[in-house]
Amino acid sequence: MQTQTIMKRAVRSRRYSFYQKLFFLYVLNLCDWACTEALLASGRFTEANPIMRPVLGDFLPTLIIKCVLPLMITLLCALFYKLAKAEESRAVNIMINAGIVAYTLVNLWHVVNFLLLFSAK
Repeated sequence: MQTQTIMKRAVRSRRYSFYQKLFFLYVLNLCDWACTEALLASGRFTEANPIMRPVLGDFLPTLIIKCVLPLMITLLCALFYKLAKAEESRAVNIMINAGIVAYTLVNLWHVVNFLLLFSAK
C-alpha cells in the first residue's frame, strides 16, 4: 500500500503546471521564430507556412505575429485560468500538450535542416 502512495506522489511530482506548460509553449514558439529566421538567412530555405511567407520579410509585423501576439494570448490564458480558479482540465491539458508536441516537432525539423545546411558543401 505504501509503495502505491510513493508511486502516485512520484508521478504527480513530474507533472508540469498549467503555467509552466504555457511558458514552455511560448518558448518553443520563439525558438521556431529564431530558427526560421536563421534558416531563411542562409538563402537555402524558404518558409513552408504560406500565411507567414509574406510577413517574414518585414521585422515589425513578424515581431508582432511571432512574439507580441503569442505573449498576449499566453498572458490572457494564464489570467483567465487564475481568475476562473479553474481546476486542471483534461481537455485543456490535451490541447496544450498537443501544441507542445507540434512545436517540438517543428523545432526538431529545424534541427534536421540545420544539419543539412552545415553538412552541405
